[in-house]
Amino acid sequence: MRDLGKSAKTRLKRMFNAGLDSVNDEQVEQAAANAGRKIGRLEGSGIPDSLEGLWQDIKLLYSMINDAVRGRYKLPFRTIAAVAFTLLYFLNPFDLIPDIIPIVGYIDDAFVVSLCIKFIGTDLEKYREWINRENV
Repeated sequence: MRDLGKSAKTRLKRMFNAGLDSVNDEQVEQAAANAGRKIGRLEGSGIPDSLEGLWQDIKLLYSMINDAVRGRYKLPFRTIAAVAFTLLYFLNPFDLIPDIIPIVGYIDDAFVVSLCIKFIGTDLEKYREWINRENV
């Protein structure tokens, strides 16, 4: 998959960091509600193999925020904000690289997802362990 240029990465990092400080409870609810619908639509149309890793990460982030919003799993608000920002960015079809461009349109989304995963790494790993225990 094509890589983003340095200036695009810098811009996305700034957006991500600013987003962490600006996400509010309403946006968290919006991310939790709307991401599920988009995930369902996209799964119905088939996910290209080259996007499978990104797709699994997005579904895990959605599951995480959904469990947090429903009170089934406790997370720090900073983690919730990072996930909400990431999902809202993913939901926006007119982001840095428009999603309507097949596969290439998700390069910026993949970068934002990777920023989020790095930022919430410990919380994400604990959530993964919790999911595995719950599904035993």
